[in-house]
Amino acid sequence: AAGRPALSGRWQWPVDAARYDTAPLLRPAEQDAIIEFGAGNLRRLARHDPDARGWQQVRRLLRPLDDAAATLEGPLTSHRRRAMLDATAVVLLRCAETGRSYWAWTDEEWAGLLGQDQHGFRKAAPGWADDAVRPYLAAHAFLLGGFTAFCRLGSFSRLTLAWRVFGRDRVDGEIGRIRSVLAGWGYRLGRDDDQLLPMVACQVLLLNRSPHLEDLSTELFERARRGRLLPAARGNTLHGVQ
Repeated sequence: AAGRPALSGRWQWPVDAARYDTAPLLRPAEQDAIIEFGAGNLRRLARHDPDARGWQQVRRLLRPLDDAAATLEGPLTSHRRRAMLDATAVVLLRCAETGRSYWAWTDEEWAGLLGQDQHGFRKAAPGWADDAVRPYLAAHAFLLGGFTAFCRLGSFSRLTLAWRVFGRDRVDGEIGRIRSVLAGWGYRLGRDDDQLLPMVACQVLLLNRSPHLEDLSTELFERARRGRLLPAARGNTLHGVQ
């Protein structure tokens, strides 16, 4: 009755891990190359050396990160491009520090790098990684690490992340379907100016790793409640979405 979003076709997970070398341990040559790059080269700043021998050594780590970044939607301004490149640099640095590739990182490790809030991220990341880096790092965590523990990240825009990984039109269309039904039932959540519904809906869609409402299940909603994956104050909104 609420209609369906205008986009045709189902969203597919954009990064196929089977296409890459996902060996969990870093090779000595990879670790050495990352350490030797220096911040300017690692961040791929304007004057970095694209022909440095180390790039070939880290190709198997760099390629999936660049491929994942290329799937994200949204206008690519110069500032966002810099944040995206810096997010990749932060991941490579952490690989060198741990001796393990990001394919093997646990949720705890991703959460530790992302921080409980922006302040926590600044403490965990290099000083040159500004606030714009964290959302792109979260996209890497989601697409490459399967990370969905966004409840650990404090004040974090789930809506923006969902727009980037699933597509803004698709996400807004699905939220619009929920709003239409709730507005018909007299819920305040059906109003266009309500901000709780998009946040909760996106948290659930990201947790389910799919932007399609038809993929949501009763078990998923129960898991969100049992695991307290949303603040208690969001319980009524979660109920309305369900």
